[in-house]
Amino acid sequence: MNSPTQNHSQASEAKNNPETLQILQALKTASGRDIIALLLRFGMAEMFLRQLRERQVVFNDQELSDPDTIHDKALIAYCKEHKLESDEDRQKWSMSLGIDSEEMMSEAIHEWRRKELRERLVTASGETLYLRYKDKLDRVLYSLLRVEDPFLCQEIYYSIEASEITFAEASTRYSCGPESKTQGIVGPVDLTTPHPEIAARLRTAQTGHLIGPFQADDWHTLIRMEYRFDSEYDENTKSFLEDVCFKSQIGQGLDSLKDSIMEWINSRS
Repeated sequence: MNSPTQNHSQASEAKNNPETLQILQALKTASGRDIIALLLRFGMAEMFLRQLRERQVVFNDQELSDPDTIHDKALIAYCKEHKLESDEDRQKWSMSLGIDSEEMMSEAIHEWRRKELRERLVTASGETLYLRYKDKLDRVLYSLLRVEDPFLCQEIYYSIEASEITFAEASTRYSCGPESKTQGIVGPVDLTTPHPEIAARLRTAQTGHLIGPFQADDWHTLIRMEYRFDSEYDENTKSFLEDVCFKSQIGQGLDSLKDSIMEWINSRS
């Protein structure tokens, strides 16, 4: 482990490195347009603009708590969330973000009000949203076999039904997809992942029931539900729905913001 003296020496060397100085000088002289143009070039502008849009939405929402009434509890929650237990922790955190104590308070208030907005978005219609996104929340583990020949598929079906061969053996021997390497097992996956023809049957399938043959694209297919992991309307589900609703809220107006930014960048005036 390096001593504080060694760490200070290494930091000084890095600071005085000609390449470091060159980058620092470029940043000091760069305009806002230059920085945005670089973010666009490096594929980082999407996240940056989304953050700006998020802060605009939260700041402008008059139904959220008044910052003057929540600053103390917001700061306590912020420090707890980021494990800032001492003044030294808070100082290091502030330095890592390039902010001072007043700006840290602003961050704490933003996070508090952001949480309020997320919760409000799902309070009125949470269970309706849950049913809409249930396919993304439920998980299934199933066996799959796919072949090109419909007659072979039918023959395999009867062989499995008669216990002449197991599904795992049949998939390993005959299946044309990657499931042949996993004894036919696929998952756990959500119901938006499989082919629509497969997903439609899995949605109502009983555990252990052999289904098929049916066609999914060019494949003649057999499936069997092995296990269903039904989601519940719990805190994890609510958090998922909050993410969905919040991203949708932030996304409103994001395209027009991007267009305005691009117009400004390309105007060169």
